[in-house]
Amino acid sequence: MAAVVFATCLFTMSCEKKFTDPPILGEPDIVANITIKDVKARYTSGVPVAITDDAVIEGVVSCDDKSGNYYQQIAIQDATGGVLLRLAGNNHFNNYPVGRKVYVKLKGLYLGQYSGTLQFGGGVDTPYMNQGGFTLLAVNLQPQHIIKGALNQPIIPQVVNVSQLTTNLQDKYVSTVIKLEGFEFASGELGKNYADDNQSGNRIIQGCTTPTTNKITLRTSNYSNFATVRVAQGNGDIIGVYSFFGSTKQFTIRDTTDVRFYGPRCPTAAGNGSINLSASPVTIDFDNIGTSSLPAGVYVKQDATSLDLGNEGTVYNGNFNTGTAWNQTSLGFKNYASATGLTSTATSTVQNASTNRALGFRQTGTAGSGGDPGAAFAFQLANTTGKSNLQLEFKLQSLDASAAIARTATWRVDYGVGQSPAAFSTVATSPALITTTFGTFSNTTVTVNFGSALNNISQPIWIRIVALTGTSGGGNRPSTGIDDVKFSWN
Repeated sequence: MAAVVFATCLFTMSCEKKFTDPPILGEPDIVANITIKDVKARYTSGVPVAITDDAVIEGVVSCDDKSGNYYQQIAIQDATGGVLLRLAGNNHFNNYPVGRKVYVKLKGLYLGQYSGTLQFGGGVDTPYMNQGGFTLLAVNLQPQHIIKGALNQPIIPQVVNVSQLTTNLQDKYVSTVIKLEGFEFASGELGKNYADDNQSGNRIIQGCTTPTTNKITLRTSNYSNFATVRVAQGNGDIIGVYSFFGSTKQFTIRDTTDVRFYGPRCPTAAGNGSINLSASPVTIDFDNIGTSSLPAGVYVKQDATSLDLGNEGTVYNGNFNTGTAWNQTSLGFKNYASATGLTSTATSTVQNASTNRALGFRQTGTAGSGGDPGAAFAFQLANTTGKSNLQLEFKLQSLDASAAIARTATWRVDYGVGQSPAAFSTVATSPALITTTFGTFSNTTVTVNFGSALNNISQPIWIRIVALTGTSGGGNRPSTGIDDVKFSWN
């Protein structure tokens, strides 16, 4: 059997209709006589259960197959729970669109499961009979069992925590629309699309608190019309349909409008918040990085490209609490002593004692994650509303003092507009070429004038000091630091 794929729809819940009430104007002359919860309770395990009585359920279609993320099925729910109807054919949204009330005559159908998710079908699937397997309801039989009701019935997503969701057969949230608040894609997912090239995508979304347990798998079909869209980069609310496959909790959206990840990501060692341009200039040093971590609006990224902000960067030892010597060769962003006020011969003891700190990074040759290329020091400005002629100044520091000259990293400054920019534009710097090289010790003041490019923008703005090309030469890669970042404007 094909893997079950679930999708979601965003609507609001109507008032509960009593089963004894007469049909309202425009409704078909049929009344439900059992709830979805009660009829689902008839199945406990093993072979599918044949429905032999005149049971009728009603529900609102919460998901259809319009986006391609559902296939040969629709989901309906009432106030007691949800269930899937497995239907042969396609384009069922033409008859049973999201928001349509339907009545289902269950007599003659079978209630079974697929790895824990309860569903109605047209018959027993003999090879999978003992696991609750069933066949699709034939196209010619669908009008006999599914009676169309009123359109545009709303559904309110239930706000839940992942801890409330279980993998119990009768879980009340299965096949219903729910909302998770304060969620985001795990950092390892940020460079991916919703689905993979040749198979469905399983992406981890998680909350800010206890993300190791407060997480769930977002599943997307590679046949959906948003399969090749890059996952959202921010944090916020997400609406979808809950399901599970065996012991794995699953969550599926209808399309990307159900992902409201517009806010800053969870605070981590890799950065959080934004920089408010209140009074010019705004100056950022890293002297308190050991106790306060990164200043608000400063981020560290890896895997950056001209089209992608990059993923959350690797922070050496997981935080900036302890200063790191310039010659420490492990991958990661680090708390370095600033080159300002020190010489190339400063010992590690002298470096650790220095109160003038810099934010640094050591590139490595680790395939796919060594930061070469793709390392970035990133700054998120809240906006430039009412401001013009933005300028940037910072110190770029090459912090290796070996006798042997080795690899050179070439850096540039670029910018992108929006919470998750679709592309970045490079801007000229002075000096025009800014590099750090293993075996050199330097502290170069770099200035950037954005001209009118970032005047009066109401959206967030990302500015990066980024290495988009691989290091040149052979041997060791450099240790690079930045310090005394200053934004000014008119």
